[in-house]
Amino acid sequence: MDYFLLRQSGSIQIPKEKGHQAGEPSIRIMENVASLDKFDYLATEALISNRLKLLFEQYLLEQDWQPCSFVEPQKGAEKTFWFLPPLSYQPEQITFASNGLPCSVLVKEEDFAGKSPGIFYLPNPKGNPFVIVHLSVAESILRRGYCGLELDRI
Repeated sequence: MDYFLLRQSGSIQIPKEKGHQAGEPSIRIMENVASLDKFDYLATEALISNRLKLLFEQYLLEQDWQPCSFVEPQKGAEKTFWFLPPLSYQPEQITFASNGLPCSVLVKEEDFAGKSPGIFYLPNPKGNPFVIVHLSVAESILRRGYCGLELDRI
């Protein structure tokens, strides 16, 4: 089965919320909220846009999505992203390349579309977990033309 690493293309500085608890909504003051229009995925906190959330909801049924709103009070602008919900599935085997990126995963055939929803996290000893998507999700992402993200085959 084919899987892809979801990566952010380009860079952007987003404000962090001090003391933010996982599973809680977040509101952050930010200058130039319009700069977020170039992104549908923010890797630093696994944040996805409203557009990408609509697709992911088809694979992650009955999840509790928490918003993260970026607000620019001077212009009255706001852009909402969503924290990718906690995903408990772990593949049978994970192999990492020398640069620390995942290079292969083994998902049991009987797990696919059952225990594995086609989207899952891999642990990252250097920071935020990696988000992995199945080929079917990757194809949907490419067809819809989301921006600010890359898909690297693993």
